[in-house]
Amino acid sequence: MRNFRGILFDFDGVLADTMEDHFRAWHSVLADFGIALTREEFLPHEGMPTREMAKIFCGLGDRPDALTLADQIVAQKDRHYVGHRKQLKFYSGVEELVESLHQRGVPLAIVSGGQFKRISVTVPSSFLEKFKAIITGEMTERGKPFPDPYLKGARMLGVDPEKCVVVENAPLGIRAAKAAGAYCIAIASTLGREQLAEADEVLEEFTELKDHPLIQSMI
Repeated sequence: MRNFRGILFDFDGVLADTMEDHFRAWHSVLADFGIALTREEFLPHEGMPTREMAKIFCGLGDRPDALTLADQIVAQKDRHYVGHRKQLKFYSGVEELVESLHQRGVPLAIVSGGQFKRISVTVPSSFLEKFKAIITGEMTERGKPFPDPYLKGARMLGVDPEKCVVVENAPLGIRAAKAAGAYCIAIASTLGREQLAEADEVLEEFTELKDHPLIQSMI
């Protein structure tokens, strides 16, 4: 059995119940471009860097100005999210488990496809300061499903990726975690178990992590 030493969490849909607010922001902004985004189209791209999501949703392809346009769309989407979001709601058990792990010195990281500015503005600093590393979509050249974000997160924690547990809720994030060599636990918070089958195991709710043997082995 591997001696696990660090935990890396995706943010939206794992720690915070924010996916509906994100969908509404994307839906509203894309409607201005004549694009009718559905939840079925949105959720499979969860975890991907938001710039890449904008390129896909808007069909920008490899046009020369694709990155510039994508960044403008993401900025609009994040402004809408910040301006229209409901009060940030963590999933049940999140704050208690993060505090417990932090108090026991377990290295923790957030690895998100979102933008750092949006997370830093919308998430209490008292929560973020419990994480040794925060990796966001603009911090690696390649995002999920490539392993780069989780490899960077493990490196910043000073822990071998194979000794890290990743907690995810989306197929692209699961693939990134597995490609990095980490053990991946998926939470079925936004997608069904069948869509998360590539994870090492799937839990129904975040609260199940508290008594999970791998988590307990670190505290």
